[in-house]
Amino acid sequence: MRTVDIVEIIGNTLTQLDMMLADPNLSSSDPNFQQLMALRKHLDDLQRALVAADIDDSTAQFAQAAAQLKASDEDLKKIGANLTKIASVIGIAAKVASFADQLIGLVK
Repeated sequence: MRTVDIVEIIGNTLTQLDMMLADPNLSSSDPNFQQLMALRKHLDDLQRALVAADIDDSTAQFAQAAAQLKASDEDLKKIGANLTKIASVIGIAAKVASFADQLIGLVK
């Protein structure tokens, strides 16, 4: 996996969060909305940082964090934009952000 693949995965996560945030059944005053929005902003910032970063994607650390990020992405895809599973989405999106944070830590 390469950095560009990570950027794409984060983009997919952002799209899923955007779909949930746009759902008319989720009020902007709902605490879940606020959590999703904060995660979305953090992931967007991470994605931008990854695009600009010089990361050695041939290391074992990169491979491990990338594999964990990809696994979390697969978990998110299984849930979809189902508002009844919003707590799961928040938890998994937080994992994606955590693994992306680890990847940013590998900047040369």
